[in-house]
Amino acid sequence: MKEKEVKLVEFQNDMLAEMVKHVLEEKEIPFRAKSDIMQSALIVEGNAASGAFTILYVKEKDLEAAQEAIAGMV
Repeated sequence: MKEKEVKLVEFQNDMLAEMVKHVLEEKEIPFRAKSDIMQSALIVEGNAASGAFTILYVKEKDLEAAQEAIAGMV
């Protein structure tokens, strides 16, 4: 049976998303990243955010560890 995934965090900043991915990899916490190009296209011009809108998902059992690993980053 496939383990349930839950949303950890979403970003409009690719650099911050990459930093968080790196921390999760270092802590050996599996994750899945989904880029939503359509959402990024809807961002209002003049907003500081640029690039793809990224959502990171982790397995439900890893949520607490992932949140602790990235505390203070987001």
